[in-house]
This record gives sequence, C-alpha cells and structure tokens, in this order.
Amino acid sequence: MIELRHLRYFLEVARYEHVSRAADALHVTQSTLSHQINQLETVLGIQLFDRIGRGIQLTDAGRTFSDYARRALEEVDEGRFALDGLRDLVRGRVRIGVIHTYNTTLLPAVISEFAQAYPGIRISVEDLPAPDIAAQVASGALHLGLSFVTPGHTDVAAEPLFSERLMLVVRDDHPLAPQKSVSARMLTGLRLAVQTERFLSRRIIDSRLGAWVEGNVWLEMSSIDAILETLRFQGQTAAILFERAIREESGLRQIEIVQPGVTRTAAIIWRSGRARSRAATEIAAAVRRHCKAAGLSVKRAGRR
Repeated sequence: MIELRHLRYFLEVARYEHVSRAADALHVTQSTLSHQINQLETVLGIQLFDRIGRGIQLTDAGRTFSDYARRALEEVDEGRFALDGLRDLVRGRVRIGVIHTYNTTLLPAVISEFAQAYPGIRISVEDLPAPDIAAQVASGALHLGLSFVTPGHTDVAAEPLFSERLMLVVRDDHPLAPQKSVSARMLTGLRLAVQTERFLSRRIIDSRLGAWVEGNVWLEMSSIDAILETLRFQGQTAAILFERAIREESGLRQIEIVQPGVTRTAAIIWRSGRARSRAATEIAAAVRRHCKAAGLSVKRAGRR
C-alpha cells in the first residue's frame, strides 16, 4: 500500500536528484530513504528513477507519477488546513489567482483587511491570465480566483461581481482626448496598442471589434503597465483596455467605446462541487465588501 511518507520521500528525492541530500533534508538515514523508494517502486511495479553515477534522475514513469504525487499531497494539506479553519482560522494557507488589473486595483485593500483580521494565515497570490486562473482553480492548485466570467469551463463556477466597459485610453493631447465616447468605426485608422493573444481580453477585442481594429494594431504587449507607460511616450498611440486597468491619477484619459459597446463581468472563480475553505470564503467576503464600497455591481455597470 502507498503511504503518504512514500510520496513525500519520492518528491524530495526527485527535487534533489540525490538520495543522501534528500535524506539530510528529510532527517532520515540514506538507507531508510532508499528502502522507502524501493518499496514504492515495488508497489507501483515500475522504476521511478535512473541511477546515474552518484545522482539519480526521474524516469518517464517517475515524471508522470510526480504530478499525481504532488497533487495528492496538496489535497491532504488542503484538507488539513480546512479542518484548521473549522476550528479557529488561526493558521493555514490560502492560494489566490488574479488577473493583473484586479491585482493592482482591487486585491491590495482586500489582502490588507484580511491580514489584519487573520495574521496567522499565509496568503499566496498568483498574477495570471484568466484562462490559467480557471484551469488552476479547477485542478485545486488555487483556492479561488479573481478574474472574469470565462466561457468553456464547466468545472468552475463564476460568482459575478461587477461589469466593466471596454475603453480607448489616450494621452491628454491625443486628438480624441476631448471625446466622452467613440464609436467602433472611429477606431479605424488609429495607431493602436493591445495585449497579446495570450490574454482573453485580447480575444474579446478581436471578436467584437475585429472589423474596425484589424490592421491598426502596431503594438502588442503582455503587460498592461508597459502599455500605459508607452502611451505616455507615444502621444499618437491609443490603447484598448477594460476600464479598471487604469487609475484616475495616471495622467491618461479613458473614452468609452460604443456602437458596439463591449463589457466583461468580473467574478470570483470557485471550483465546482468542492467544499470551500474558510480562509477562501473570508477573502471572498472581503472582495464583495470592497466592490460594494466602490459602488461596483453588475446591474449598475450594465446601465451605463
């Protein structure tokens, strides 16, 4: 039978690629560790390591098994932290995935509030594209995500928070700066900057505004901050971004794109059909409070 210590020992040996170093890290003798690895290989009926000189390397089978072993230990740790949370929420860890826009504009205040209330909880935040957040929440690698409603993921549930409009961002001296709104046809001929195709926001732009922006994109960047900084140097360039990507004090101007108007719905992303840790539910509650305090809602944004 495979026991948890087999998995922990296996992963440590895989990490160090050396039995004696792994044994030192685990505070066991080298012979004990070698015996446990041999037991695991016997139970599985396959060789997990190739012995090369004084070191060892994972076989193809070992690399395959390592993913499952790591997830199994993560599930056990998550269960232990969940039980801790049922008692007192004084220790444990919460893992959050967040798109860059909300990581810089919404999450800092949430984290500050949570940390003051629960200083014993470790917080891990990953800045990721929306599809990666959905995938990692679905796999259990993240406890929750702060992203937006993403189609095609039946293994996650999206809790809507607020809607935000797609905007044209320009410097104050851009010819369109005085406008409060621009129709999509006015994008034709502009010198445009957008995120790369890695990001779902870009795919939304291509899907809804492709007829007007195709051929006008001269700059693609993964970093929103880099796009905004480029605009400060390139006065004739305009960026297409969702409205919470830019702060009011940035020195840049946002102009709503209409005819058609494009919105996306921000959401807390949960793993479908799984219990939620208390730490994750407290983070989510703080997110809701901050959205409410900022006057953000799906209904209000939809009327604008």
